[in-house]
Amino acid sequence: MRKITGENFDFGSNCFDLLRLLSALHVMTQHILRHILHVETPPFFNWWSGVVVLFCISGFLIPASMERSRGTGEFLKKRVLRIIPSLWICIIIGVLVAAAFCGFVWNGTFTTWFIGQLCFIRDFPQPDFISAFGTGNFQGNLWTMIYTVQFYLITALVYKALKNRRIGVWIGVLVFSMALNIVTPYVQSSVPVAVKNVISHTCLPFFYIYFAGWFIYRWRETIVPMLCRAKVLLALLIIGRGIWLMNGAPRVGEYQDMVIVLLLIMLTVGVGYSFGKLRFGIDLSYGLYLYHMIVVDVFVHLGLTGNIGYVIAAYAVSAVLAFISYYLVDDTVARLFRSRPRVQTVIPPPAPPKPEPVSVEAKGGGESDF
Repeated sequence: MRKITGENFDFGSNCFDLLRLLSALHVMTQHILRHILHVETPPFFNWWSGVVVLFCISGFLIPASMERSRGTGEFLKKRVLRIIPSLWICIIIGVLVAAAFCGFVWNGTFTTWFIGQLCFIRDFPQPDFISAFGTGNFQGNLWTMIYTVQFYLITALVYKALKNRRIGVWIGVLVFSMALNIVTPYVQSSVPVAVKNVISHTCLPFFYIYFAGWFIYRWRETIVPMLCRAKVLLALLIIGRGIWLMNGAPRVGEYQDMVIVLLLIMLTVGVGYSFGKLRFGIDLSYGLYLYHMIVVDVFVHLGLTGNIGYVIAAYAVSAVLAFISYYLVDDTVARLFRSRPRVQTVIPPPAPPKPEPVSVEAKGGGESDF
């Protein structure tokens, strides 16, 4: 375990690949245990939330992708290619699997619902054959994707304008985004259903998680070394807060307790930079996140539940599908659309000695760029 300071901080020397994989496995475990083994995870299992960690890591790494891009268009192209092809193929496969078990019916309900799925609108009525398949909630794990897309759009529109503002402005935005999380459920309870549905499709309750990643990235050379030193304390505070909540203390915020979320965000970055550079040649985290619910639905539909052997099989099948998705979709898209380096005309110096070549700053971060 190395000591991080502002002087030796290396943005690319992190283990976020491992944390992303653990986050995907955390989400998988909740769904597999609930639907296949028919048990709920204990409260302390949710003190470390896979969704919060994924949002936080994305918020920390995506600004770096924005800064490396030659413009907003290139940044959005990379983000679209990173998530949309795999997501749409997963949705199509999910529909085909449901149709294979329950029969396919093409009607207006299906058309509207299917277009909604592709456009991240999940509230349209499900076709009967989809509702009859598995758990009856088509790929319920994909609810986070609409917020991920909004995070990317906000980054493209806002980050550069905010980047060089003084820290007081950043603190103000963070506090405001936390306030949005708190007030959103009260607003939803007092507006018409149509407005409530629109609000439910916005990232307002979750933006503070993503923005906290921005905040740490912007002041990373100061904040990250402190978080690395404080990771044990942060873990103990999360445990203490969790025990307090279990004993009846009121939760703060929407979705999850805001205190635990903020502590977890800081712990994620602190742990991410405490163990040096760790990269996986094959990133299965996205594929596991996408495909595990199709596997769960198949097992539930076939009645393969209530046995630990089925749990192990669900993990194994999900891993195989994630592996196939990586090579056939993610890796293929990356190779087809990888940006070619710009050709620059170099004028040699008039006289020796020639200058030493300048090293290119490592991309780092673990967020896939094409």
